[in-house]
Amino acid sequence: MENTLNSMFGTNVFNGLGGMVIVAVMAMLVVLFAMSVDLVSGIRKAKLRGELRTSTALKRTLTKFISYQGGMIIALGVDLLIHMSQLLHLFGLTAIYGVPVVTCLVGVFLLVVEFISVREKYDTKTKKEMQDAANFIAKLVENDSMREALKAVLEQTEKRTEE
Repeated sequence: MENTLNSMFGTNVFNGLGGMVIVAVMAMLVVLFAMSVDLVSGIRKAKLRGELRTSTALKRTLTKFISYQGGMIIALGVDLLIHMSQLLHLFGLTAIYGVPVVTCLVGVFLLVVEFISVREKYDTKTKKEMQDAANFIAKLVENDSMREALKAVLEQTEKRTEE
């Protein structure tokens, strides 16, 4: 079978595909690991803040998994087609022949996205909570009766600290 395919194409277009697929699978596993780190980080931070951990967030993780790994598989398909069509030889890029360049670039992009997600997850949610609390307090202070009640509490607190 292999000899028949070689004679049909005139060259062995399948050379190097095994190594290419191995590198691509390793890239997919690294992205999966980064997604796992992001998930664990999100669960841990939610637990520290006392937030409920619901299935909705886990569903989003499943959607992200399908999107990320689907993108990696599509990138591998592009790499395989580039490899088998001998485009790299045509453009004189023989040094990267057999390397899944598109898959690796997509993997690097996804790793950067996951890194940013882990870093800012806590900061963004904390800032939003603080802004929501500030808005709530501002609405309370706008209310005249609430303003008077706050003044009374502050005055009582000052009297107690003076005593």
